[in-house]
Amino acid sequence: MKRPFFITLYMMILILTLERCKNEQKDTHNTSASSPFTDVASEIKLSKNDSLFFVQEGTLTAKQLYAGILARLNKALDEQGPYESVKYCNHYALHITDSLAKTFGIKAKRTSLKLRNPKNAPDSLEKTILEMYQQTMSKNPIIISTKDSVKFFTPIYIAPICLHCHGIPNKDIPDVTLIALNQLYPNDQAKNYELYDIRGIWSITFPKNYQSKFHTIHNLKN
Repeated sequence: MKRPFFITLYMMILILTLERCKNEQKDTHNTSASSPFTDVASEIKLSKNDSLFFVQEGTLTAKQLYAGILARLNKALDEQGPYESVKYCNHYALHITDSLAKTFGIKAKRTSLKLRNPKNAPDSLEKTILEMYQQTMSKNPIIISTKDSVKFFTPIYIAPICLHCHGIPNKDIPDVTLIALNQLYPNDQAKNYELYDIRGIWSITFPKNYQSKFHTIHNLKN
């Protein structure tokens, strides 16, 4: 049986840097600017154009998945209050991600080294990626190309709104929210974060034929 490529300790990854437009404009003035991505290694080599395509798609998809969860969570918060919004997140966050991912024809999850929901536990590859981000504090996305898929990873940072559920108890997290978290997640490890800490990663898997279906999928996203 072929050993999964992602369990080896000597796994090498293809790291891609995709700067935001404003940063790209600044870089045009730097004649010694490096390549748009650093090709370390990957199981299946991607062309530069294909690499940039999957970084752009992964970045866009992660933003849309996050926006989908946040919109529904804010709606529950406005209509039902903080206690019920935590219950809503507990029951529906995974379903929302899975539903949107299925619509886009991909697999997607949020995962972390400090879990709130055990169902979001990282696999071996995701754990390696998480540890790398914790060590480097890099903001750059990562892609790994395999025979059957292209895997995309990007870090999730703690934004001000995240502190209401992931910050310091009795300081950032309101009492009513803390009560709900303790009841619904008795083994919760996802508190005591500070602003801009790395909370985890988005892990998105694109099928190898994703590009051939790009225009159809892109219409679903817009």
